[in-house]
Amino acid sequence: MINPKLKIAALLLLAGVFAAAPAAEAKRPAKKKAQTVRLMDYNIADGMWYDQYNNYDRFAKWVRTQDPDVFAICEGATHWNEQKKTVSKEQMPRYLPDSLHLLAQRWGHPYTAIGPYQDNYPVAFTSKYPIEVVQRIGEGLSHGALHVKINGINYVVLHLWPQRYSMGDKTRKDNGGEAFRVGEMRRILEATILNPEFAGEKHWMMMGDFNSHSPLDKPFHGVCNYDVHNLVRLAYPHDVVGDWFSGEFVPSTTGGKARIDFIYCTDEIWEGVKHVVTVCDPFTDKASDHRPVVVEFRVPKSAK
Repeated sequence: MINPKLKIAALLLLAGVFAAAPAAEAKRPAKKKAQTVRLMDYNIADGMWYDQYNNYDRFAKWVRTQDPDVFAICEGATHWNEQKKTVSKEQMPRYLPDSLHLLAQRWGHPYTAIGPYQDNYPVAFTSKYPIEVVQRIGEGLSHGALHVKINGINYVVLHLWPQRYSMGDKTRKDNGGEAFRVGEMRRILEATILNPEFAGEKHWMMMGDFNSHSPLDKPFHGVCNYDVHNLVRLAYPHDVVGDWFSGEFVPSTTGGKARIDFIYCTDEIWEGVKHVVTVCDPFTDKASDHRPVVVEFRVPKSAK
């Protein structure tokens, strides 16, 4: 006959095992997707030369104050030697883009992706959320483009050719810069939003340094070549800054004379836009010749 005390002890032990079992098998809750996204696009000028000899402390602190969920970067390579006032001759290794993942961690972004590193001006993304690299687009482009997907949204960051002459023109006199940019844009659009492979994708944003003017700014720029943006608007119906500040001129350069940094989006994204700003503050006054553009939007329920 079993000792009553031993029987009670055994039952208590079994009860403890079963009570503990669910906790032992429970999985960590998955990180929820953002319901609202704060996107920042910024040409940081030669890998943020302004702060490269300051351990990027000012830059990291400033990005934390902006608190973007997704950060699109142009000119993501340490390129300019501010101390010597010269272009760096060293090719590899450089702090950026090689250590972008370490820098991004300082502003709370554990995920990074870098575009084709084919010259001194690669584009990049950093994010609070996992990044799926869809494609790096380099062939036929000057600085390249990067197409990623984050929480169901397709993001494309680009940096178009900046000169009046076309890339490869050794005379620098052919005046073919705008035509070359149109060719770059056509290549990017055909590889991304116009690609039949992505016909089912409705959620798109394209951003970066376009080095060209928008027809929305015609009252301020006058007679210009608007071919690049006329082409873009066939695929992207909304120029976020131009449409949000309709009738106003909001420059994206520190000199205040040009708007060449853009964020475009499709209807599904535009319907959820909540806030748009081109950031002007003591840091952006000095850190680059470009100003960052920030947009906050609700993630469409249909985004997968």
